[in-house]
Amino acid sequence: MALRTIKVFIASPGDLAEERRAFKDTIDELNQGFGRGANVVFQPLGWEDALSQVGRRSQSVINLDVDACDIFVLVMWRRWGQEAPDAAPYSSYTEEEFYRAMSRREKKDTDGKNRPAVCVFFKRIDPAFLTDPGDQLKKVLAFRRKLEQTKAALYRPFDELPAFVSEIKEHLIGFAQGRFDGVDDDRSAPLVPDSVTAEIEKHKVEAQRAVAELQQLKAEKQKLLEEAEHARTIAKDASERADAAEKVAEARAAVKSVELAERASKAALEGKIEEARQDFASALDGTTNLRVLSLGFAFFERIGELDEAERLLRRKLSISGPEAESATTAAAYGNLGLIEMTRGNLDAAELYHKKSLAIEKKLNRADGMASDYNNLGIIEQTRGNFVAATAYHKKSLAMNEKLSLSEGMSGNYTNLGIIEQINNNLVEAELYHKKSLAINDRLGRVEGMA
Repeated sequence: MALRTIKVFIASPGDLAEERRAFKDTIDELNQGFGRGANVVFQPLGWEDALSQVGRRSQSVINLDVDACDIFVLVMWRRWGQEAPDAAPYSSYTEEEFYRAMSRREKKDTDGKNRPAVCVFFKRIDPAFLTDPGDQLKKVLAFRRKLEQTKAALYRPFDELPAFVSEIKEHLIGFAQGRFDGVDDDRSAPLVPDSVTAEIEKHKVEAQRAVAELQQLKAEKQKLLEEAEHARTIAKDASERADAAEKVAEARAAVKSVELAERASKAALEGKIEEARQDFASALDGTTNLRVLSLGFAFFERIGELDEAERLLRRKLSISGPEAESATTAAAYGNLGLIEMTRGNLDAAELYHKKSLAIEKKLNRADGMASDYNNLGIIEQTRGNFVAATAYHKKSLAMNEKLSLSEGMSGNYTNLGIIEQINNNLVEAELYHKKSLAINDRLGRVEGMA
């Protein structure tokens, strides 16, 4: 069988040298392992491989590789790329390479197939950079929004180098095996993982309620702004005018923060994840508004950016007081516990949920206690401590039943059913699962019914 060569071109600005080296190393590794078994060789192409030819524009030489590649990989972070005065209408050589590949893909090859397959990867940007981006980052952010709105090409985010390497392996092997998602010309595919879209849909009612609360909060802050403006107009001396001016500035900043958070929440509801992400970054910059911080936490937690979600929770704690016996502090500890559970840090998760539970008990907040008991039950369930897990879930169930919290009861029944399944008590397991099914059926929760 003849050896099959797959040409892979990588385009990226100059701030991703580490990823470019990893790209080459990954291809070498694939050729030594997967490639030998599949009778495939991946050939890396990029600016490092373009031959210098006298009398020819260097980018035109690179473009020959773009025209020849089977897979086009674009990787971006905070830089847009080297300025391209000779590449009009493109503002960088990286942009020229991307649109050249897309143009070729639109025309289709002689065999009627769309080539090259195009995949785009964005390295995670710390939200702190989004509040005051320079010209380069502004262009990157605008490009990300354009991809999201037009669905011209699917893109995937990554945090660290190992995640990038994993993505490259998955996509190249997928292409070689004929199961690469981007090969078919499907412009209706979502630009974000299905799990994110489903999660936003799942919390749609809650988010809509939050938007309504923000609108009310905006009205309250607008009233404060008007009062501050009035105080400035009637100020008698320089000192009073200075105090009034400071209050006006604070009120204006607060109103702007709420407006941005409202806009971000609406964008998230519409599935415009990238737009929501950028608006939340601006809304959260310097705000002390707990509602805005809560919305920001929920958004970043749902799209999987746990470090940013944790940072926002700690900002909430610093405002509400880490030692305060308040619902806000209890909720922050509970959410920190959920983050640690997602990370697999069960000891840390247990500590946070017990802190939350202690506060909820002092406040006599049964719904909060039910949630903490349930999460502690899941932790013990994960550890394999089924007796302790059952005790926690039954405590949670008793409180949810008392409060008639159907969704909480459904979760308790499901977890108790799973424990009985593991213990091979199939009759009891069936009973619990049927109780959960009945609740989900009544509520019309298709996901729970499934």
